[in-house]
Formats: sequence, structure tokens, C-alpha cells
Amino acid sequence: MKTKRRLRLSMVMAMALAVAALFAQAGSSLALFTESRTSAGNTFTSGIWAYYLHNNPTPPAGNVNAVVNLAMNATAPSTAPFYQYSTNCSAQLGRRLTRAAPSPTQATVCRYENWRTANLAAALPLTGARTVDIWSASDTATANQTGCIVAYLRDYNPTGGTYTEIANGLYNTTYAIGHHFYHYPITVTVTGTYTVPAGHQLELKLVASNAYQSNMLIAYDTTVYPSFLRVR
Repeated sequence: MKTKRRLRLSMVMAMALAVAALFAQAGSSLALFTESRTSAGNTFTSGIWAYYLHNNPTPPAGNVNAVVNLAMNATAPSTAPFYQYSTNCSAQLGRRLTRAAPSPTQATVCRYENWRTANLAAALPLTGARTVDIWSASDTATANQTGCIVAYLRDYNPTGGTYTEIANGLYNTTYAIGHHFYHYPITVTVTGTYTVPAGHQLELKLVASNAYQSNMLIAYDTTVYPSFLRVR
């Protein structure tokens, strides 16, 4: 009888330890989540693997002309006000992307926007589906216009000023209300594994495709529209 009791006690202790281990693992995984936001039925969660997209200056303090080579980093937007980020391209809130033939080398300011990390302290491996959690709108007052944003991930070598395209992806849809921002994630799938070397910068570049009806607006660097790139 004593032997059976010892066996039962050992089994109970083993099960308790297993459950505790499971909770410990779940806790360490959940610890990655730092912010959750829901809008109009769209829910997404960001964490320490996310690079938030910022404007210049950041936090934004007023309407500005479009500039390129913006920063993206792990610092979440801290203020709610939302401004015009491209007054030389459009008199609308956000950043205007004028339609053009999609190209990672697009160089006309009103036709693209890009963000770069600081020089990476360690190599950054990328594999599988990465997501650009972006808020976008059609730059028109007309309802039910189609629009498309193409996202390019590139490896930028600041020493040589050269780029290597890692992968690209797009999202196209019909925007029910013009000048209204919706959260439409863009999936960019990396084939195999690509490692951005230490000392290089990871770049995200967005353009609007001219195969669709509307020029596009994108929103970011505000607590209302905290657009970001997921790298994990």
C-alpha cells in the first residue's frame, strides 16, 4: 500500500511539474506581446520583433513636405495627432504615394516612401512570411475605387550605398470610402533564409501600382495608426 501511495504521489508531482513547465513556456511567449489594437473589426498585435514606421520629425509636430529615407525602430508612436506628411504631393492626411509602375528603384519622391533601420548590431535572419502592418486609404473622394500598395524588403549596405532586394509582396483591394484609412496588412514572403549582415540596414519601401484606379495614402507614426514591419 505504501509503495502504491508513493507511486501515485510521484505521478501527481510529475504532472504538476509538466503543467508548470507549460505555463512557463506560454508566459515567456506571451511576454513578447507589448501592444494590441483593434479598429473596425481588424485586430493585430505588435511586439519586440516589430519595427515601427516613423516620420521626420518624430513625433510628428505638424504638416510637412514629403521626405524619404525615414527611420523605423522598436519605439512605438507616442502621440495621437495625425498630420499631412507630403504637402508637396497631396493636401491630405498621411503620406501620398502617386501611382507608378512598381519598381524597387523608384526614385521620384511623391511615388514612394522608404524606411531603414539603424546599422544592425547583429546579423538579422529573415525567413518565411513577414508582414507589413500598414494603414492605407485611397486618395480620392470617390467611393469603391481600387488601389494597390507594393512592399519591398531590401538589404542596404551603407558603406557602398548598394541594395539587395530580399523579397516583395502586394495588397490590392477596393476602398469602400475615399480618404478613409483601413488596416490592410501586406505579406512579404522570403524564400529560404536571407540574412542581413551586421552593419547593414533593413529597408522597407512602398510604392502604389498604376495598374489600379487610385493614388494611395498611408498612415503611420501615430498611436491611432501605428504602422509597423514584423520581422519575427
